[in-house]
Amino acid sequence: MNIIVEKYGGTSVASIDRIKAVAQRVIQTHDKGNQVVVVVSAMGKTTDRLKRLVNKINSKPGERELGMLLSTGEIVSSSLLAMAIQSMGKKAIALNGAQSGISTDSTYANARIKKIDTSRIKNHLLQNEIVVVAGFQGQTGDEVTVLGRGGSDASAIALACALKAKYCHIFSDVKGVFTADPRLIKNSVLLQGISYEEMIELAASGSQVMMGRAVEIARKYGLKIKVSSSFENSSGTLITGENELEQVVITGIALNKDVAMVDIFGASGGDIDVAKMLGEITKNRINIILMSSHRNIDNTTNFSMIVKPENVDLIIKLLDKFSTNCKIEKYEINNNVAQISLVGSGIADNYGVAYQIFGTLSKNNIQILLTSTSEIKISAIVLRDQAVHAVEKLHETFEMNNLERNLIGGGNGKN
Repeated sequence: MNIIVEKYGGTSVASIDRIKAVAQRVIQTHDKGNQVVVVVSAMGKTTDRLKRLVNKINSKPGERELGMLLSTGEIVSSSLLAMAIQSMGKKAIALNGAQSGISTDSTYANARIKKIDTSRIKNHLLQNEIVVVAGFQGQTGDEVTVLGRGGSDASAIALACALKAKYCHIFSDVKGVFTADPRLIKNSVLLQGISYEEMIELAASGSQVMMGRAVEIARKYGLKIKVSSSFENSSGTLITGENELEQVVITGIALNKDVAMVDIFGASGGDIDVAKMLGEITKNRINIILMSSHRNIDNTTNFSMIVKPENVDLIIKLLDKFSTNCKIEKYEINNNVAQISLVGSGIADNYGVAYQIFGTLSKNNIQILLTSTSEIKISAIVLRDQAVHAVEKLHETFEMNNLERNLIGGGNGKN
């Protein structure tokens, strides 16, 4: 008998009617002879609402208490879904993260999974029960932890790997993975398949379809992931070890407007002092999304960093503090930028990709402020008000609206 893990996002369980609809879907999977484990997110915007309550109480809450509070949303939705399944004549049990055997490190509000004891879940499955797990959470010792934004994806995929499930099916309000965000690019199309590496890069570049950390877990264990909508029947997108469309240069384009650029000019004191300054930024848990630097003729260094806007004030404080050891001529903050990332396994074997990107954007008077490249990704920082236009033109340049090229598995949809 196959074990199937299904995960339902917040919009899929946003109301009682939606929870009942999910219960029917879960029962259909179970009635096909499968053992079913269901992982759920909090209802709708519950987590955001809880964070707003926190901000009204304490602008700098302790991570332990924050984790405890945020974990409650998933407990509510998992309990209600189990009750809905029971009301339809099936046996079901709701488990929180600790009861599901999920152990994490001690980073209370952004924990990482260390191991999973599946014995309790397996016992319930042997009793023909549908197991409903509160996503996004685990435990360290006897303390509650949460896995960070999008953590229910990690819960589901880690459980699927530990249970040696046939696959993990991620349900949300999107039909799957598109060549670009169809809310912005009308002729974007649904991909039938995409590789782990491509999905990880898209997630890291702003695509919100999947949590990148979760896909990394699936890649490690070779678990297949299917992404589709819980609101309708669609073929969805299959995430696996290889993209069958290897002849395609660009698989998808991600747009991230939640970024800011910090330009630092004339940093002196040598590489060691510059490294210390960057080390100080890292110690404060500031993720540098992109970075570029070059040495000037006078032996000073200029460099640019792309970070989250909420980190800018802290970076300024660190730069001011560090300027006594590493003199800085000046720094500038630009909050009017966006990151565009083109991802595809074919980039490495096609030397003209960068030329096409620069040529397309130049032809359309779109200025590139910073670039970064890897084997399967090229990112460009542009002005925010030019970003959507840039994605449209790049989508056209690489003929990403060609249905046959992308092996379409369905029509456009909300992303």
